[in-house]
Amino acid sequence: MPEVVTVGCKVNLYLDITGVRDNGYHELETLFFPVAEPSDTLELTPGGPESAGLTLTCSDKALEGRSNLVAKAYEAFAALTGFRPALAARLVKRTPSGAGLGGGSADAAALLAWLNARAGDKALSPDELAALAVRLGADVPFFLTGAPAWATGVGDQLTPAACDLSGLTMLVCMPEERVDTAWAYRAWDESHGITGRQGSKPALTSLCPASMRPFCVSGTFMANCFEAVVFKRHPAVRLLKERLLALGAAAACMSGSGSAVFGLFRDPARAIAAVSALSGPQTSVFCALL
Repeated sequence: MPEVVTVGCKVNLYLDITGVRDNGYHELETLFFPVAEPSDTLELTPGGPESAGLTLTCSDKALEGRSNLVAKAYEAFAALTGFRPALAARLVKRTPSGAGLGGGSADAAALLAWLNARAGDKALSPDELAALAVRLGADVPFFLTGAPAWATGVGDQLTPAACDLSGLTMLVCMPEERVDTAWAYRAWDESHGITGRQGSKPALTSLCPASMRPFCVSGTFMANCFEAVVFKRHPAVRLLKERLLALGAAAACMSGSGSAVFGLFRDPARAIAAVSALSGPQTSVFCALL
């Protein structure tokens, strides 16, 4: 029987681009918050000759192959540690790419943690594992922690965040539309007159008193710098945020570079009513009491 690992995702309670490095990478300030749903599952079946390595199948056939972050995570761990078990992995995707929820990064982190727990004397220290994770993606190290964190740099420098949302209900809404991350960064650059590999701007946080951090559920501080460009090109994403607020969310925000939008409700009954109002063929809605 395979071992089934449930893999959650994240939302960005706050996200701003604070500058652009000479190499073209963007400096970020963001507040990652882990959420349980939507989730992927990894079905892992060890066994067979060590030379077999990883065999990866996926519910979405287009995601099978060596370019999948799960496959890259396996190869990177094996190359660094020499631990290369025979492993059949089936990935069931429910957190799509282009949603801003970090599903692929979460899958990679889940496999790294699974391998490290079974590597014996070849296992990596937490710092070594995090250093390996960042080579796969800037937000992969966050998924190894499972706790809220501020991230700076390119999203790879983590600081634990005291972020208690107890008593609130979160809705995570995924529209059919998907947003290409590379396009979103280019559009943000163009909207700020940044061409080539230079430029900077004041962070959104500099406009808010420090006492308001990490966010204010009454509205103004939860923010995402990508909303302006994404909403212009994808009005359905903007409408989803507006509907969350109209249905009683204390605050709502797009996650990552989109397209998922989440809302925080003080009243669980209003959140449940919003699930019914928003769910449909073009929108999937996930609800969690925090």
